[in-house]
Amino acid sequence: MLKISYDKEGDVLEIRFSDALIEETEYIDESGLTVDFDGDNNIVAFEIISFSKRVNTKELSEVLLAKSGQSY
Repeated sequence: MLKISYDKEGDVLEIRFSDALIEETEYIDESGLTVDFDGDNNIVAFEIISFSKRVNTKELSEVLLAKSGQSY
């Protein structure tokens, strides 16, 4: 399972690898990243806080479209 979601109001992008319950979250100082772990210490998800300030969304859109094989 791979699910990518974006919360526009909170400006948080989440990349989720599992439906497992999150037992622990680690914030990586000054990076704007959090890593969520399940009870077995497996990575469940990454979150990028203040996503729009950290990523050039135009360039990201172009990369995603190119990877999907679509023209833009």
